[in-house]
Formats: sequence, structure tokens, C-alpha cells
Amino acid sequence: MNGYDIALFFHLLALFAAFAATALLGLAMRRVLTARTAGDALHWLALAKRTGRVFPLALLTLVASGAAMVSERWSWSTSWVDAGLAGVVFLALVGDQVAGRRAAALAHALAADPAVPLPDRVRDPLWWAASNANPGVALGVVFAMVTKPAAAGAAAALIVGGLLGALAAVPLRRAGMPTASLLSND
Repeated sequence: MNGYDIALFFHLLALFAAFAATALLGLAMRRVLTARTAGDALHWLALAKRTGRVFPLALLTLVASGAAMVSERWSWSTSWVDAGLAGVVFLALVGDQVAGRRAAALAHALAADPAVPLPDRVRDPLWWAASNANPGVALGVVFAMVTKPAAAGAAAALIVGGLLGALAAVPLRRAGMPTASLLSND
């Protein structure tokens, strides 16, 4: 066992934690979409907020452990390393500044005026697109880390992942989405 192996362990641990939190956030968002009352939606938004606290620690762990691995075996001028760092910046900004703030605004609005119908509030296309683009970008980063492509391939992995994630949000936020019956509040 060496320093690289230990860093790789923590790198993978942070990745698993981030993807587990992503799954919980996805569940919470879908439950918000199918909520019948503002109270139900607020319950799931609270879970999303608590779960969202995992991401800063996971991103910090990913950067620190990745830095240790790069310093030991790779070069900082490698394209896929740059893509990984760009992906982390994207994830932090979009997760906090877009998805997190829009979820907080939704929770505030629901708490302030629970009488307004939920469908008017829970289908915010930017919230859904940002929340789904992040896991797509994360998968793009993982693809770049595993395949180690040149600059164009590394950038394409992040862009394609983000776009596919954002596009996946379109059918998910529509009424009558296929998973609504599985995630209903009954």
C-alpha cells in the first residue's frame, strides 16, 4: 500500500458519497413533483437541503485526493486533469448557485404561500436542468478520468454529459411522468 492507493481510496469514497447524495436528491425532487400539498413538498425540499451538504465535502475530498494522485503519477498539464478540475468548478457553481438557490427559493415561496398550486412552482425548468446537468457532468468527468482523452475528448465528455443530463430533466418534470406512480405520496 502506498500514498497513491490511499488517495485513490478516498477519491472513490468521495465519488460514491456524491453519487449516493445525487440519488437522494433525485428522489426528493421527484417527490416534490408529486407532492399534493406544500407541506409534503417542504418535507422533501428539507431532505434535499440536508443531502446537499454532502457535495462540498465530497468535492473537496475529490480535489485533495486527485491532487495527491496527480502529484505522484501524472502531470498537472494533462487535458483530462484540467477537465476534472473544470468539472469540479462547474459542479460547485451550478449545484450551489443555481440548483441550491432555486430549491431554497421554492421552499421559501411554498412556506410563505402554501395555497398557490404546486404544479406552478415545482416544474422550474432551470432548477430541473441544473439539478440533472450536474450528475451528467460528473459522469463526464469520470469518463475523462478513466479514458484519459486529449483536450477535445475531455471537453466533449463534460459537455455531452451535462447536456444529456439537462435534457433528461425535460420528461422528468412534466406532468404524468412515468415514474410518478412509483414515487407518489400514497
